[in-house]
Amino acid sequence: MFNKKPTAIILLFLLMSFVVLHAGTTGKIAGSVVDANTGEPLIGANIVLEGTNLGAATDVDGYFVILNVSPDAYKLTVFYVGYKETTLNNVRVSVDRTTTLEIKMTSAAIEGETVTVEAERAAIELDRTHSSSVVTSETVDLLPVTEIEEIIQLQSGVVSSGGQLHFRGGRAREVSYVVDGVAVNNSFAQNGGSLVEVDNNMVAELEVITGTFNAEYGQAQSGVVNIVTRRPAAKFSGNVEYYAGDWLSNKTNIYSEVNNFDVVAEQNVQFSLTGPILSDKLGFFITGRYNNSESVQWYQRRFSSEDGWRIAAYREWAKDNIQAGGVINIPDSLGLTTGDGATGPALTSDYGSLQAKLTYSVTPKITVAYTGFGSYRESHGSTARVNVFSPDNRQTTQDWRYSHFLRFQHFPSDNFFYNFAASYQRDDGDSYFRKDNKIAQFPGDDGIMVSPFTITTTNLSGGTQFNIGGTSGLYTNAEGRNYVDKYAFQGDFNWQVDKINLIKAGFSVTQHYYDIYNRGFQLTSAWENNDWPLDNFVNPRGMSFDDYWSSLNLYWRNWETIFDTTRVREVGRDEVESYSDYSNKPFEMAFYLQDKLELGSDIILNAGVRYDYFNANEKVPANYRAEASLVGSEQNLVQSTVKSQFSPRFAISFPISSQGAFRASYGHFFQMPPHGRMFNQPLVSLSPIDLEDRLLGNADLEPEKTVAYEIGLQQGIGTSIAVNISAYYKDFRNLLGIEQVQTVDGVKYTRFVNRDYGLSKGIVVDVTKRSGNFNGGMNYTMAYTNGSNSDPTELFLVNATPSVTGATEVFVDRQVAPLDWDQRHTFNCYVNFVKPNNWSVGITGFLDSNTPFSPDFLENFGLNEREFRNSANKPLSWSIDLKAKKNLNIAGLKSVLFFKVDNIFDHLNAENVFAASGKADENARLPEITLVMEGEIESEGVISFQEADLRPDFFSAPRKVQVGFEFKF
Repeated sequence: MFNKKPTAIILLFLLMSFVVLHAGTTGKIAGSVVDANTGEPLIGANIVLEGTNLGAATDVDGYFVILNVSPDAYKLTVFYVGYKETTLNNVRVSVDRTTTLEIKMTSAAIEGETVTVEAERAAIELDRTHSSSVVTSETVDLLPVTEIEEIIQLQSGVVSSGGQLHFRGGRAREVSYVVDGVAVNNSFAQNGGSLVEVDNNMVAELEVITGTFNAEYGQAQSGVVNIVTRRPAAKFSGNVEYYAGDWLSNKTNIYSEVNNFDVVAEQNVQFSLTGPILSDKLGFFITGRYNNSESVQWYQRRFSSEDGWRIAAYREWAKDNIQAGGVINIPDSLGLTTGDGATGPALTSDYGSLQAKLTYSVTPKITVAYTGFGSYRESHGSTARVNVFSPDNRQTTQDWRYSHFLRFQHFPSDNFFYNFAASYQRDDGDSYFRKDNKIAQFPGDDGIMVSPFTITTTNLSGGTQFNIGGTSGLYTNAEGRNYVDKYAFQGDFNWQVDKINLIKAGFSVTQHYYDIYNRGFQLTSAWENNDWPLDNFVNPRGMSFDDYWSSLNLYWRNWETIFDTTRVREVGRDEVESYSDYSNKPFEMAFYLQDKLELGSDIILNAGVRYDYFNANEKVPANYRAEASLVGSEQNLVQSTVKSQFSPRFAISFPISSQGAFRASYGHFFQMPPHGRMFNQPLVSLSPIDLEDRLLGNADLEPEKTVAYEIGLQQGIGTSIAVNISAYYKDFRNLLGIEQVQTVDGVKYTRFVNRDYGLSKGIVVDVTKRSGNFNGGMNYTMAYTNGSNSDPTELFLVNATPSVTGATEVFVDRQVAPLDWDQRHTFNCYVNFVKPNNWSVGITGFLDSNTPFSPDFLENFGLNEREFRNSANKPLSWSIDLKAKKNLNIAGLKSVLFFKVDNIFDHLNAENVFAASGKADENARLPEITLVMEGEIESEGVISFQEADLRPDFFSAPRKVQVGFEFKF
């Protein structure tokens, strides 16, 4: 339930504004029409934006404005009696930007004369008050990129670490993802991300904002990824594309099969089709994609699943007949290992998607649009190193997402329009070895093996582990469970009050629904006590292994009959500590009011304020230190409190020369912690044993907050080169962490709290050349990112003995250190060489100083290792990708042949390293430890010493070559 005070504030705000929130999806065109000879304004000139219902007429000053223009390149035509019809080609419009034009018209000596000119795009964007970059669909098509994440990673201020993208020092989840004005953030997951997968074919324009963004964007602390999808075309057109390829590398010392090129190891086919359905009233755009791929890591089947039984049995037998402890050798002579040595990709994956948009123009002023996104991904196997020699316990992982957006747009006047948008988003998935949970009763029986045969591994002093038999575990999910639903209603009002003020304002309402389920299983006490037969059943002492093995087979075959029970049972509903079955329904809403002032001489001021409101709709303990059995009891629970914040945003840009502008911005940013940490398990009464060492969620977490500052300078060089220099500072507070709690009866557990903090600062230099046969960009970022903790689930405790009391006390380590994604130097570049309608070559590359790691000191010498947390850096990393295209005409169809190479120089970067050596391909140990480990490995006879240290997962991917073709019609 809402409390009265926040609800009253919300209702008052609604009555005062009655507006709806909607992230930017359009830009505007503004300018003047004048006589080319006299410079006098032409009053009443008509401006038409071809291919749309948009247009305008000039006022007494010759001024005009066209609002609500979707991102694209347009043809704009101006009509005025007595003057030549004037057409401007390639008028480029971008999200939240003003394209400014000065149109000069000449008198017509002959009626019907036409003047056509190519619109020149300014080198710098004078109305940009924060750091951002815009990538068009044409640029995406030229670059050697397949996924949107690859495009984002090329932008300044973005660091890729551990498979996650970090914007200017923030955690991965601090980025808001917006598609067609609708926020699609995954608010449940710790790493955030998007609930909607958008294929490149669907993208009209992609904007990446890394600076202090405007008030219209919320639930983000570090950046915004704003995607605008393509609109239906006025004429039928489409394309079909196919490519295939494989890894092609000489790094066989790391990846075993990368020199065996199979052109169809990966295959990708996609299509798009667009056009009108009912003249200019109803149009559509649809795109689909199917991709199957395989991992660069391969397995070698040395062990079959049944070997888990044999090896476990041999170890039991050896305890009584060979040795009582230590490493037990696995002799080849007994045939304990039955793998056939076959090889194959450790992970195979299939991905499919279908995405579509329908746009219906009810009237020239009213438009209704529907957009649907659906995607499905299924993977088999795992790249986990532990399974490299025992691949038969391959799990299947599925993920399917679908979303529906419905948008209503009304343009009642030339200077005012509004949108309403309703959306539904779902993320669902599953993971299983087999869903029927059939238990294998004996060696060779079909089913799931349970302890002690489930995970049979080598366990060496060096920490190396490999599965050498067994299967994956029981299926704990259920059909139709474990999903994320998100319902939202939002929109925007936009009012060009006069030449100066463009006011935007709004609200959004979002209802989340989380269904959480985890079925609990336990081994029966009979199986735990009698999985190995007691001596009165089978006594291994003095038996040959073959006889012991035969006796065990007979024992396990008849085990259920002997003990009249099962090996596994599903936990009861009263065993609440052993299963999860609950749902949560957090609710949030937000309001904003923003004014973009375009003052004289290109002075731009963006000022706004945002109000965010969050209600977890969940209960929390009133006393976390009560007796253990009372912490989660009903009498100790109270309703979580409502969270809210006003966040001001301010930014300004003004010219300092004919092609230069200075900008400065400041803002407060608000974001709730991941909902999965707030609702990680239901609060129920637990026994002291069950509560001990448990990590509890916290539905009463405070919002995470960031205060950010930025100053910047834009400078144009000539007509097509822009240089941007920015300096920023960000202060992170109330970040998610954990704390240790001790109850009055001495039980220790942990819970999530707002504990961590950090700061980030840096300088960014960005150079862009937008037009011409040679275009591209490069950016360099020097950044410092420090904080109290990179992982919110880690807790560093320090034991101290104060001299006064002499008793040991425990303190939380509050040391500020470089975060895991603190990449000091980052350089990205992309270049395109283009001969229009003939050929193109696109190249991308990066050079990074890489991220930090915590070194391990072999001798130690009493050093306090926490003082050296993330104090060393991994080796320099770099890579270059290439895509070449050649246009052809095949059977009357426009065709494109293309050739794409990822990591063209086959350079492997160290994405992780051994802590003792700082290298990915070389470990370091003390000589005495090396001797012990070599002895263990040799004695057991499963792997070699070199294989123990081989870590393909420490490296980036090697060279990949793809070839393909595309037909356009």
